[in-house]
Amino acid sequence: MEGRHSHPSTPIPEDFVQKRGKKRGSYNCGRCGLPKKGHVCDLTKEFSEVPTPTSSDAKSFVLPSQLSVIRSNPTPPLPPPRQPVVQLRRALSFDDIGVTDESPGSDDEGEGEFLDFESELDLGGSGKLPANCLWEVLKRLPPSSLLSSAKVCKGWRDVSRRIWKSAEELRLEVPMKAQIGLVGSVLQKCPGLVKLSLRMKSDVDATMLACIAFSCPNLDSLEILTSDTSVNRITGDDLGRFVADKRCLTNLKMEGCSNLGGFTLSSTSLSTLCLLELFCHSKMVFNCPNLKEISLIFSCQENENTDLTAMVNGLGRSCPRLQNIHVASVRLTHAVVLALTAANLRGLRMLSLVLGSEITDASVAAIVSSYSRLELLDLSGSSISDSGIGMICNVFPETLLKLLLALCPNITSSGIQFAAAQLPNLELMDCGMSICDPDLDSPAAQENDNVDIQRTPSSKLHLIYQKLIIKHSHLKKLSLWGCSGLDALYLNCPELNDLNLNSCMNLNPGRLLLQCPNLESVHASGCQDTLVEALQNQVCGDFMVEDDHFPCKRLPDGSKRIRVPHSYSPQPFDDGKRKRRLSKQRCAVLVY
Repeated sequence: MEGRHSHPSTPIPEDFVQKRGKKRGSYNCGRCGLPKKGHVCDLTKEFSEVPTPTSSDAKSFVLPSQLSVIRSNPTPPLPPPRQPVVQLRRALSFDDIGVTDESPGSDDEGEGEFLDFESELDLGGSGKLPANCLWEVLKRLPPSSLLSSAKVCKGWRDVSRRIWKSAEELRLEVPMKAQIGLVGSVLQKCPGLVKLSLRMKSDVDATMLACIAFSCPNLDSLEILTSDTSVNRITGDDLGRFVADKRCLTNLKMEGCSNLGGFTLSSTSLSTLCLLELFCHSKMVFNCPNLKEISLIFSCQENENTDLTAMVNGLGRSCPRLQNIHVASVRLTHAVVLALTAANLRGLRMLSLVLGSEITDASVAAIVSSYSRLELLDLSGSSISDSGIGMICNVFPETLLKLLLALCPNITSSGIQFAAAQLPNLELMDCGMSICDPDLDSPAAQENDNVDIQRTPSSKLHLIYQKLIIKHSHLKKLSLWGCSGLDALYLNCPELNDLNLNSCMNLNPGRLLLQCPNLESVHASGCQDTLVEALQNQVCGDFMVEDDHFPCKRLPDGSKRIRVPHSYSPQPFDDGKRKRRLSKQRCAVLVY
């Protein structure tokens, strides 16, 4: 015999009864010891009447026998019948909506176990905590704290492992001099990752893209942000291979793209693309038929010489479904606008051409003739005048929701008032640094502060002191930052909730009137102290209103209503009900 077996009538000592793990089965019957093959055990009926022992009554439990039963203690009462096993479920999603099976064959320990939300986890002497409570606590931790929590105990480690597996979005900050293995080890814990945002404090190159492509097979959105201490060394070929291989990638945003050079992006799934700090690109080809939004921010250096006309021509041929276009470059010209209008993008809804000082009223005429359904138009930094604003109002009276004309030195307060009056559905307007005093910093302007300088309409300079009156029923945000030529402001906008008056240094507090009951925040940095005080009195002050409790009486002919003085009124007057306090909505005046 390979081992020693106890006789059925021999009592089992206390040390022998212990919990054992699952082992390989025996070829002999566990009741009578005979071979199992072709065997029907005679002790089945007797054993079915005896309950399974538990750890609490293991001391007094012995195996029964056909011959005799020997007990060291008096016979204890039979334990209650065991409850039926309830089907447990796994917690693999943050919202606990459904149940997802884990992949078999994983290297993680305890992969076959279930995490029951109705059970309690023993946390090493700290009491028992429901699993659902632990799940809700741990899933709110940042990645670094979640890694540390896995070292507390086995229960915490199991929950943290399942949180990593169920994560769909991850925001990670990579410290300086960090190894690529650090990012790879974190990403491998999240096989179902869909959205990834990396804030790099160390340099990023093609190795990082390869690590992301290997660890995140189902990645849908990627964002790589740089800092002052990091350099983006990814080239155009590296980015092109990554986009071509990730066939499920739909959103891509990358900062610090000064080293891309020429590149070709080909993808049938990419719908949103944002590249920042582009510089001197010899070739930019976008072969993305499903691309709907593109944002290209170029460097403002003087030697930046990217051919934007050729790039825009390529967009019209290879990206026919574009809806939103945002380009910021000092190289924007009227020729680029003509190329954009020739592209005939029928679905275009948002157009932003920023910092194009050579964009004029002729460019506006080309835009409004080709795209008549724009909802957002941003021509900040252009050279358009009030005539261009008039063309915009004539074509987009019903569709335009957002108009941004910041840093446009040729528009006046009259053009802004005309736009507010002719665009009834406008919700956002930005006219920052448009109504400016060109001689504000000169000594002559300071000596002749009370003299109005008359200008001709064709001049690029304006009157120093201008008045702006806006009455609009749908406007929600208005930005007048840096309008140093603004002297008076009257606003009647019931839906306005955000007003930017930063650096409006010449705005007269006595000529300020705000009738905006829903105003929530007013930005007044760089303004005079008297203006800030006037703003606080108008938007933050409570006021008293007296209720009319005097009885009214008509004359005998019924032609006139008069009030009976209080002294002649027979009704008692309650002074507590005489006044009613009305409070405006809380509004903050922000001064930095």
